[in-house]
Amino acid sequence: MNFARCARCAFAFSLAVAAADGVAARDDDYQRLLDRFNALATDPVLGTHAPVAMDRARLALAHLKEARRAEREHWIYMAERRIDSARANAEAEALGDQRSTLQRENDRLQLAIARRDAEQARAELERQRLQAQIRAEEAERARRDAEAARAEGAQATQAAESARAEAEQAKRMAAAQAKAAALAKKEAQLEAALSGDGSAGAAPPKTKPKAKPKAKPAAPSKSN
Repeated sequence: MNFARCARCAFAFSLAVAAADGVAARDDDYQRLLDRFNALATDPVLGTHAPVAMDRARLALAHLKEARRAEREHWIYMAERRIDSARANAEAEALGDQRSTLQRENDRLQLAIARRDAEQARAELERQRLQAQIRAEEAERARRDAEAARAEGAQATQAAESARAEAEQAKRMAAAQAKAAALAKKEAQLEAALSGDGSAGAAPPKTKPKAKPKAKPAAPSKSN
């Protein structure tokens, strides 16, 4: 009788130990998965992403905590899969946000580069415009100088031609005067020569008797 009682006590003790081991195992699995979920939920980057997947993982943990022995394996599996899915979704969203951030940063950089290039192009255009204006002003000044030089050259040429014409005219006048003087001198010499030859060889002319003047008729007397 005492043996049978001892056997029953030993069996009851083994059941109690087995139940305690089952509870401990259940608590260990739940705590392990809860720690994984909390690490994900409190991550400064991933914790703010995939809220729907996070809620599904949290719900699976709640079912696991309340599950009976027959359902524990199912909910352990479900909690693990949902925590993994929540992490994968959170990482994908975080990568998408990072890609969007990088894209926005690249867009801002491209915009800054485009603005810089546009500013450089405007500055280059303004520089070219100023250079073209300077060249145009220099060309206009050169044209005016050339016109003034041509005008001065034309005036100088005209003055030189006028001086040459006056010189030619003076030369012709001098030549005419010299010729006239030479001819006058020659004429005087010829006249002098002719005058000297006539007085020497010719006989003196005979003097004709003067005719007596005719008597003038008497003037008629005035009648009273």
